[in-house]
Amino acid sequence: MLERVAVIGGGLSGLAAATYLARGGARVTLFERARELGGRARSTEQKGAILNLGPHALYKGGPAFSVLSELGVRFSGREPKLDHASAVRGEALHALPRGLGSLVTTSLLPFRAKLEVAAFLAKLGRLDARALASVTVARWLEETFATEAARELLAALLRLSTYSADTERTSAGAALAQLALASSRGVLYLDGGWETLVSGLRERALAAGVEIKTGSAVARVEHEDAVRAVCLASGERFVVEAAVLAASPSVVRDLVASGPASALLAPSLDATIPLEAASLDVLLDALPKPSATFALGIDRPLYLSVHSRAAELAPRGRELVSVMKYLPPSERHDAARDERELERLLDLVQPGWRERVLERRFLPRLQVVGSLVRADRGGLAGRPSSEVRGVRGLALAGDWIGEEGQLADAALASGRRAASVILEAARETASALP
Repeated sequence: MLERVAVIGGGLSGLAAATYLARGGARVTLFERARELGGRARSTEQKGAILNLGPHALYKGGPAFSVLSELGVRFSGREPKLDHASAVRGEALHALPRGLGSLVTTSLLPFRAKLEVAAFLAKLGRLDARALASVTVARWLEETFATEAARELLAALLRLSTYSADTERTSAGAALAQLALASSRGVLYLDGGWETLVSGLRERALAAGVEIKTGSAVARVEHEDAVRAVCLASGERFVVEAAVLAASPSVVRDLVASGPASALLAPSLDATIPLEAASLDVLLDALPKPSATFALGIDRPLYLSVHSRAAELAPRGRELVSVMKYLPPSERHDAARDERELERLLDLVQPGWRERVLERRFLPRLQVVGSLVRADRGGLAGRPSSEVRGVRGLALAGDWIGEEGQLADAALASGRRAASVILEAARETASALP
């Protein structure tokens, strides 16, 4: 049995890794620098409404479902209804194509573009996404569609599935696999917000024997050929045999800044490109247009959804609307301009909303993904592995780690994989002893 393992980071990946490790017989301490667990999966309550950190959806049938099932985490929710979903181009609203019927009738696309999109959707489930892993979304769009209207629509759908507005660097294979998952299985908005997953994972971790220390910032991980200890910002030092770094690329870089892991991980860390979004949540006493519950920007990277129509997130009779702008990486952003743009989208979709506001929250620079999936790195296969070869007892977890899934799927799957890496190494070491 491992005498002590540290998990650094109390988001979805860290909580999952800690629970799997403890169930595997390890003595686990989880360190979270914030006062609360959850990372980007935290939810807050304002005037009775549950606000996630930006709009969240759980992909049905993805790796997250299997991890949550294995760990015994219960949750509930419903799929958003898109019967009256809108596509926004300029200041005009069109029906968002969801199938053959809406594709035929929408005013969004000219006839030739409709034919192109229909042909693509018919074969989406049969596409070999791996063959496109090293192809950018921009290149794939250019080579696949002759009409600009079809390219714009598919770029918007891929952006919706991946949170990435960077078509010049995002892997088309990874993006198409994500779109296929969404199209075939759908997504859930969760009752009670994503805090229900955080609470459920925390309960499972505690039941397995994990010691959880919040408000405990780890400054560095001591290591040479193997992990030796974790040192807290407070000056405390904990001797450990292994550590899982369930954190963002920038935090991981700081944790291993001194030691061989810094050089080992540098190529992967330097290649990460965090994705951000500007997010506006508004709690309304009613929807001015009750049927207008979803809108997707076509010529601009915008999104709107009334999450309270599918999940229990607001008091009875109230509505919670989430609006978001996907921010291209490496671009200067004007927060005031972004907020006005989100408000204009609300004006267009829900005219009169300003007179019905009970609460609002604007987050100008919200990190939504640890790193986009890069085509020039080979797509999902090019993401860093959970196993850090060269340092025994060191593993990584997060939504930017591993070949399995994206977003929460990647976070939870990598937590499971990181625990497996640590436990397998411990068993191999034990079996080698005389």
